[in-house]
Parts: sequence; structure tokens; C-alpha cells
Amino acid sequence: MLACGVDVGSVQTKAVIIDGNLIVQGRGIVHSGANLARAARHALLEALREAEVAECDLTYIMGTGYGRFVIPFAHNNATEPACHAQGAVYRFPKTRTVLDIGGQDTTAIKIDSFGNVLDFAMNDKCAAGTGRFIESISDLLGMSVEQISETERRESKIVRLADACGVFAEAEIISHLEQGRSIEDILEGVFDGLANRMVGLLQRVGIEEEITLTGGVSGNRAMVSAVEAKLGRSVNSGVDGVYVGALGAAILGLEKATCGV
Repeated sequence: MLACGVDVGSVQTKAVIIDGNLIVQGRGIVHSGANLARAARHALLEALREAEVAECDLTYIMGTGYGRFVIPFAHNNATEPACHAQGAVYRFPKTRTVLDIGGQDTTAIKIDSFGNVLDFAMNDKCAAGTGRFIESISDLLGMSVEQISETERRESKIVRLADACGVFAEAEIISHLEQGRSIEDILEGVFDGLANRMVGLLQRVGIEEEITLTGGVSGNRAMVSAVEAKLGRSVNSGVDGVYVGALGAAILGLEKATCGV
């Protein structure tokens, strides 16, 4: 039995295929673009190629993410918190708090030992807490996201950003550059501000041990370091975090197939 989860995000679309033992057989990732249904199809095809199976071999396909309602080949869809919770517990079984940092929104999720969502809080009103904001800052500074991800913490020279709004923050960054502040110090301020907002979300649901970061930004070292500094503890993260939502969707899909619902 094979199940597939397809996570259509605002920036990237991911697909993960698992077998009946919850072992990942194939993965795919593409840029979402304007045509979300096409992105979902392309991500699925990548995962099928890696798994060396055909679409007809899939017992169940579960959609999730920003574009979960526009996946024409999905049997059903599930919410992002539910999928990220399941995926996080699969990767790190002791997870009780999840922070999903996506391209368009950030979500703090409190879960139980089975990956069931107990509570969640979402920041979807402003881009300043998301991957899109980090991308816009990297463009503004003429750097790649990968380059700013490697920024090391230098708290003694941090540039505090006064405005939490993404648009005004960019104007403030330009002002700091004109004043001769270094890019490293400015980036420190950017990630410090982002971490403040993310930890605030976590506090709204209650911070429980242990904490797992998911979503595309969970592989950003500078962001992870800033969150850990604010929390005063280490968190689970890694470059594979971008696939956690799709993995969780696949797990839920497998459950549906097994139960025959």
C-alpha cells in the first residue's frame, strides 16, 4: 500500500510518497507559481519518479497547504496544522510543540503524543513573519536566502528594527544601510525581530517540550539560531523540514486508506 501527501504552499509545492510501514519512498518539490494545480502535478511526478512507481499504484492521495482545495487528483485534503503535527511527531516522536514557518504564514501548534492538534495560533495578517519576508530582505540586500541563512549571531552589534511591518521594516533597513551599518548587524536585527514574533505565537498556545520547527524556513540556520536564543533551548530543525507537511498528509492519507474511509 502506498499513500502520497501533496503540500501546495504559496512558495513551494511538495509531495511525499510513503509505504504501509510509513517509510518514505519518494519526494518531489517545485516552485508553486501561479498555477497551483500544475505545481501539484509536477511535484507528484517528481515523487513518483523517485519512488519508481506509477500514479495508479497510489492507494490514497491527501492534499494540504495553501492550495489544498485545487489539487484535482487528491482523494481528500487536511489542514496544515494537522499535517505538520503528524509529520513532526513522525520525525521527532517526543515533539509536543510545532512551529511551522511557511512562505505566507507562521503557525504555532500544540499537540499530544499521537500528533493530534490541541491548539494552534497563526500569524497570517502580515508577511513580516514568513519566508516571503526573508526572501524580500535577501533581494533588498543583494544576497541569496542561502547566504543570509549562514549569518552568525553577534548580539553585541545587533540592529533593532522598530517596526514589525514588512513594508516599513524594508524602509528602515535601507535607512540603516545609508547610515553605514553592516549587513551582518542588520540581518541580526531582522532575525531577532522574526524570532520575537514566532516565540510570541508559541507562548499563545503554550510552549511544551520538545519543540520542532517545520516548513521551508526551518532549514534556515540563522532563523533557527535566533529562535533558540529567544527560547533558551535547542529545537528540532533541518533542511528536510520543508517536507513535513506533505509527509503528515501522506500519513493521514494512509490512515484513511487503511480504515477504508
